[in-house]
Amino acid sequence: MGCTRDAILDALENLTADEFKKFKMKLLSVPLREGYGRIPRGTLLPMDAVDLTDKLVSYYLEAYGAELTVLVLCNMGMQEVAEQLQETLRKGDTHPGPSSSPLPPPAPALHFVDQHRAALIARVTDVDGVLDALYGKVLTEEQYQAVRAERTNPTKMRTLFSFAPAWNLTCKDLLLQALRDTQPYLVADLEQS
Repeated sequence: MGCTRDAILDALENLTADEFKKFKMKLLSVPLREGYGRIPRGTLLPMDAVDLTDKLVSYYLEAYGAELTVLVLCNMGMQEVAEQLQETLRKGDTHPGPSSSPLPPPAPALHFVDQHRAALIARVTDVDGVLDALYGKVLTEEQYQAVRAERTNPTKMRTLFSFAPAWNLTCKDLLLQALRDTQPYLVADLEQS
């Protein structure tokens, strides 16, 4: 699992200071897959290579984080570094075997919001901020109003989760991004648990 993270870190550490700064600026504007949000500019700019690697993996998971790193490097005109990263990832996928294939386990695994449902119900304090981020993308007007009508944050979250069985992966990713934006410390704490 750490093989991809290490490959991303190696690629970033091989950039000059100016190239690394340019990488972070490009990362702010590169097109993202649907359902993924941007790392906030204020968080991103002061990061060093280790912190940025951790943030890429926590925001986008290892596989997409590596793909995004390659894309940004290519957009910077650094095809050689991008190709080196891709080659390292290919070697990592075939050499160690099952321990380096992070893609199969996440498929049957629960999504973050499903895995931490109880903690999110109990601990989310800015439910209205989450609702605003989901309104029109995941929630209809009726669903939005039904959640807002509840009196306490835990009952609001329970009502919000009552709509989750009809959601696809993109909807759950949007909820996770809304939680990252409004409750970053809570999400970080749950990701570490």
